[in-house]
Amino acid sequence: MTPPRRSLLRAFMASSVGTGLSRVLGLARELALANVLGAGMVMDAFVMAFTFPGMLRRFVADEGLTGALVPAVARAEAEAGPSESSALAGRVLAALILAGIVLSVGGILAAPWLVDLVADGFTGEKYTLTVQLTRVLFPFVAFVALVSWAEGLLNHRGHFFVPKLAPGLVSAAMVLAVIWTQGGSALDVVWAVSWAVIIGGAFHLLVCLPPLWSRWGVIRPRLDLRADPRFRRVLAEMGKVAVIGVMAQVNTLVLRYLASHLQEGAVTWYWNATRLVDFAQGIIAVGVGSALLPAISAAAAEGDGDQFRSAFTGAARLAGVLLVPAAAVILAFPEPCVALLFRHGAYTWVDVTQTASALQMLVPFMLALAGIQIIKKPFFALERRGVLIGVGGFGVVMTGGLGLWLAPSMGVDGLALALSLSTSAQLLAYVVVLQSSVTGGLGLGRLFLDVGRMAIATLPAVGAAWMTMGHGDWSAGPSLHNAGIFVGSMVLGALLYAVSATLLGLGELKTVLRRVASRLR
Repeated sequence: MTPPRRSLLRAFMASSVGTGLSRVLGLARELALANVLGAGMVMDAFVMAFTFPGMLRRFVADEGLTGALVPAVARAEAEAGPSESSALAGRVLAALILAGIVLSVGGILAAPWLVDLVADGFTGEKYTLTVQLTRVLFPFVAFVALVSWAEGLLNHRGHFFVPKLAPGLVSAAMVLAVIWTQGGSALDVVWAVSWAVIIGGAFHLLVCLPPLWSRWGVIRPRLDLRADPRFRRVLAEMGKVAVIGVMAQVNTLVLRYLASHLQEGAVTWYWNATRLVDFAQGIIAVGVGSALLPAISAAAAEGDGDQFRSAFTGAARLAGVLLVPAAAVILAFPEPCVALLFRHGAYTWVDVTQTASALQMLVPFMLALAGIQIIKKPFFALERRGVLIGVGGFGVVMTGGLGLWLAPSMGVDGLALALSLSTSAQLLAYVVVLQSSVTGGLGLGRLFLDVGRMAIATLPAVGAAWMTMGHGDWSAGPSLHNAGIFVGSMVLGALLYAVSATLLGLGELKTVLRRVASRLR
């Protein structure tokens, strides 16, 4: 393994451990909410109320701000030194504080119109509750923008763990709110959880400050925004990033809008299915993508095509060797996955089957989204954001058209299938464009061959798990018997996958396992 690949793996491990802990806390949040609220009016209202703060969090955190900030800071530091990059960071900080205030106030005032936009199928008490919760939750986006700013600066200095862990603190606050209101009504719970989002948002910003100060010193907001042409370039790039993020998240708006016209609980079924997919792919793809951006930005700045290609294909193989078996498990055993997590409290067996069916339809979306999380980073590094805007617009149109066609006949499954088809088409478009943009190509032939071997390596694992999963009584939910069967099946499957992957020459899995073992020691 070359030194750059070792560096990428170290960054990936740090980012993925932080992301993994955060996603585990996020999953705990979903389980706690499902237990006390089930899939009904109050939970549907909360999901819709969190749509805009969640959407803005997505394209600021996962899609955008770091994608604009990291290359700009790297270039400023290379051209003018650390003091200039610190000044640029201070100007970006001032702009984000102002933008956060404007967005928060605007969201609070415009809450009724926003709810009309995404959930005009809601009426009466459900509509009123959604508007009220939206007003409480909207300021969360201001904290998220500042955390993303800190994340970009820390990533540039080689630190990945704390900013990826930080969102989990918001989830932890929500779980504590559920526990605090135990025994109260559903309305008591949802109000406590909504205020916990804001409290957790403030706290998840505060924990990023000590590592930021230790690597950068104290960065103060600078209001001399017009004095720096670099800031104007970053602002222009952030504008493009905002458009790209909106393109990516309009899919969410379209599908939730359609879900609001389906039966009671449909919004929650769709939400929980997408959250499980997000849990599975987010730990790996977000971790790989965050680790990839600084490396690939440096390669682009230096004009090093070989390092650019090596970083990209290495990241893709690293993600694939872990994601392909996860996809196989979800595709083959959706009901056991959902039942073991959600079949308790107010979450009925009907809720489980509806969620599991949508989850199965979302498997192509999970893999395609992971690929997009990675392949977007080269476009950010190459500053070809126009491609991201164009492909994102194509995805919005395709998602909306497919959703309108499939949802009336297939319900929540139609929404999931529409998202899978459109996301896969977007990934294909990105691959075609990037392949033609990099001199010498991306080595996709070898990459596709490796992915095929990963899929083959899962077959013995799935076959063995299939023989044992049938002994579970999944309608009973998370019993000790069911948990033993599921965990035993997964352990056996993991061992068989590791053996098959080794026999097929997939070295990335062995490397990851060795790295994990060294960390544990």
